[in-house]
Amino acid sequence: MNKWFIGLAVCIASSALSHAVHAEELERIVVADSSDKFVVLAKAIRQEMAPGGRFEFIAGRSRAEVNDGLDNMAAMMEKSGSVAAMKEEQKIELFNIQEKVNGLLAKNANDRLICTYVSPVGSHLPVKKCETLGAIEKNRANARRNMDELNQRSRAQ
Repeated sequence: MNKWFIGLAVCIASSALSHAVHAEELERIVVADSSDKFVVLAKAIRQEMAPGGRFEFIAGRSRAEVNDGLDNMAAMMEKSGSVAAMKEEQKIELFNIQEKVNGLLAKNANDRLICTYVSPVGSHLPVKKCETLGAIEKNRANARRNMDELNQRSRAQ
C-alpha cells in the first residue's frame, strides 16, 4: 500500500512539474519587448476581437479603449524601439496602459466563468449556476432571435 501511495505522489508531482514548464513556455511566446514583437501581438489581439474570436463579445466603449490602448502602446514602442530603451516614466505609462487593456480583455473573454446563485422553482435554497460569458451571450442572442421570430409570426396572423 505504501508503494502505491508513493507512486501516486510521484505521478502527481511530475504532472504538476510538467504543467509548470508548459506555463513558462506559453509566457515566453507572448513576450513583446520590442516594437516588432508588439505589432504581431497587437494584430493577434485584434483578430481575437473579431467574430468567433476569444474576445468577440467585447463591445462599445471597451472595444474602443482596447484599440486606443494598443495604438498608444504601439506608438510608444515604435518611438523608443524597445522597453529597455524607455525612460522610467514611459515604462510606468506603458505598464498602466497594458494593465487597463489586459483587464478589459480578461473581463470580456469568452471563457470567463460567471457564477450566480439561483433559487429553483419550488425551493428557497439557492443553487450555484456557473456558465462562461460566451455561453451566456450565445443564449441571449438565441433568445432574442426566437422572440423576434415569434413577434413576426404574430404580426403575420
